[in-house]
Amino acid sequence: MAFDLKSARHWAEELLRQAVGEGARVIDGTMGNGHDTLWLAELVGGTGRVYAFDIQREAVERTRARLEEAGLSQRAVLFHAGHERIGELVPEPVDAAVFNLGWLPGADKALRTQADTTLAAANAALDKLKEGGLLTICAYPGHEEGRVERDMLLEWARNLPHARYDAMIRAYLNQPNDPPVMFAVKKNLRGKRL
Repeated sequence: MAFDLKSARHWAEELLRQAVGEGARVIDGTMGNGHDTLWLAELVGGTGRVYAFDIQREAVERTRARLEEAGLSQRAVLFHAGHERIGELVPEPVDAAVFNLGWLPGADKALRTQADTTLAAANAALDKLKEGGLLTICAYPGHEEGRVERDMLLEWARNLPHARYDAMIRAYLNQPNDPPVMFAVKKNLRGKRL
């Protein structure tokens, strides 16, 4: 029997399918071309909401068009803003937050996520998570800033209070070219580890 170990994005999606359902509130911290925003809008259903962020106008426009074509634009609030502004712009607690770091596919690779704003956004997302909520981050260490982000996130995740959060990393260990890495953090119920 043949099988595939899949990728960081696939691993994140597997976890998100368990954490997100009808009526959920979700953050897409890096909307890009809108694929994750659309998928999340489908997962949250008609009573849910997706809050999506990107600093590039082109990403917001592509995502808006994708949502409108699918008839799901009413399920999402799109912010032409950096994900480090989650704390001030997302008005309610969320069930999950998703980050797919790097750059907008098909656009200028010089415009990419940065370690300092990614760290601020990850902390803001944790603050917004409901108890039992999930944060996933796919990092792409195949370039210098991506390696900086991966290493910073590894240190950050290791230092999260273990009584409050379960943090994990999933990555290939023996592949060339530094393939993507998936971080997942679950916010535990207060006073009770699951």
